[in-house]
Amino acid sequence: MSEKVFTNKIIIQLLEKYKTIWSLRYAVALADWDLSTYMPEDGVTARGEMIAKISSLKQKLFLDKDFVKLIKLAENVENLGDYEKGVLRVLKRSLKRYEKLPFEFLEEFSKVVSESQIVWARAKKNDDFSIFAPYLDKIIDLSLRKAEYVGYKEHPYDVLLDDYEENLLTSDLDKYFESIRDFLIDLLGYIKKSPNFLAVHSLEKEEYDIDKMKKLNYDVLKFLRSDPKKLRLDVSSHPFSQYLGRSDARIATRYCNNNFQQSLSIITHEFGHALYDLQCDPSLDYTPIGKGSSLVVHESLSQFWEKIISKSEGFTKTFHNNISSLSSEIGKYTVKDVFRYFNLVKPSLIRIESDEITYHFHIMIRYEIEKDLIGGIIKTKELPEIWNAKYKSYLGVVPRKASEGILQDIHWSDGFIGYFPTYSIGSSLSAMWKFYLEKDLGNIDKLINETGGIKKIQDWLKNNIHKYGSTYSFRDLVKRSTGEEFTSKYFKQYLTDKYKTIY
Repeated sequence: MSEKVFTNKIIIQLLEKYKTIWSLRYAVALADWDLSTYMPEDGVTARGEMIAKISSLKQKLFLDKDFVKLIKLAENVENLGDYEKGVLRVLKRSLKRYEKLPFEFLEEFSKVVSESQIVWARAKKNDDFSIFAPYLDKIIDLSLRKAEYVGYKEHPYDVLLDDYEENLLTSDLDKYFESIRDFLIDLLGYIKKSPNFLAVHSLEKEEYDIDKMKKLNYDVLKFLRSDPKKLRLDVSSHPFSQYLGRSDARIATRYCNNNFQQSLSIITHEFGHALYDLQCDPSLDYTPIGKGSSLVVHESLSQFWEKIISKSEGFTKTFHNNISSLSSEIGKYTVKDVFRYFNLVKPSLIRIESDEITYHFHIMIRYEIEKDLIGGIIKTKELPEIWNAKYKSYLGVVPRKASEGILQDIHWSDGFIGYFPTYSIGSSLSAMWKFYLEKDLGNIDKLINETGGIKKIQDWLKNNIHKYGSTYSFRDLVKRSTGEEFTSKYFKQYLTDKYKTIY
């Protein structure tokens, strides 16, 4: 990319004014990271107040008459470059929301979700949904109010989906899930009938040395060419990735007493999120398109590193010795044992611990619940019972306690209604990236074991996806990078080839 990608005078003026908004977003991101990692629990009220006021200030800056005037002027400019069009598209999208959502509403929303995160953590710890339920009621009510403020044509849930993926509609999701539901049910049925099917893998119960696991995680990050001067690893009750700037990304994992694959999967997953932002072109720094904003694309890249890279045979062979060092018992397992453990398919209760196939049932359950909550079909107080019934129907398992059921995810406490479906679409998209990357570079397993292979993979992702940041919408980026529209066919083929070989 040329160093000077912004040449239009109006766009340049917009970007100069936008730097103050960028700075406020940076401050909120830093506050959110601290809130989820080190902040004392009793600090939540003051933190919520601070974040709410900054959110209100961001809105005021967006609605400043000079800033709005520049956006309106830019709309009438012909011959803008792609990056300039991207800036204008992203700003117009934000402006639309800010114009329709009152200051008081945004402040109230920020306060509620800041407090809700802490309440959710307490409720989960105590396995008591009733502690969190009043806050979830408030979040659902606020989400409905948001939908009414913004307006919609078909379903109020469309407004919430659009918060996380531009122009994504409930009708789109209905069609998407219809395209994969029966396929996944049939494939899971095939696997469960296989003589290689295991309801439990012995490695799941093997305890490991947490200090050695931490070292393994850092070894993996080093192998993945992570720069410790730009990426920080911490611990949190719920894993996440927080982007502050192109040279400052934070990821958080967690450690249990057993099932080391969980922590390893989290590291590679969150690394995929961080790498997307870190490999954005420097010319886009401090601009509205200077990071990945599409959650579908973001999730496709985190799933690519977690599922396609870290669960591959090539990766398993590369780190088998490191894995063996976690304990004397784990050291007894062969490369084949570990590879099968990494790719174990079985119905389970916890979304982030699920496999590539059953994961999508977890998302379908959340999607159906969110859609019905926003559509007024079900009530918050009914959720534990509805949740358990859907898990029994889709996966044949029922939670024994709230922490492994209705309270397992932090998303609702964050106010992230409409976020979950992007996980499934992103997972499908990761298979498209795999297909086209291998078309250009060859087999991924061979690349992983090849000197410089990881760099080749990262360069391909950078040149085809990362460097553009938020310049293009999800659909436009897919078309630009692959030459075709998004489709789930590569995902279904990938799963068929992989799991009919293993099972």
